[in-house]
Amino acid sequence: AWPYVAAVGGALLLLAGLLALRYGRQWPAMSGRYERGGAPRRRPQTVDPDRPEDLWKAIDRGEDPTSA
Repeated sequence: AWPYVAAVGGALLLLAGLLALRYGRQWPAMSGRYERGGAPRRRPQTVDPDRPEDLWKAIDRGEDPTSA
């Protein structure tokens, strides 16, 4: 029975893929609701790795404290 269940599941996945190819262009696109604004980025501040609160503040500012 399991081979038939797997075959039906595969057929459903194939059908879903074909429908997505056919009608995908008509689906609504993502909006810019969560896009970043065009404001200039601030220069990254130096982070002291020995002070955990500085690492968290850098993350809050949107900086990557692990980058050199």
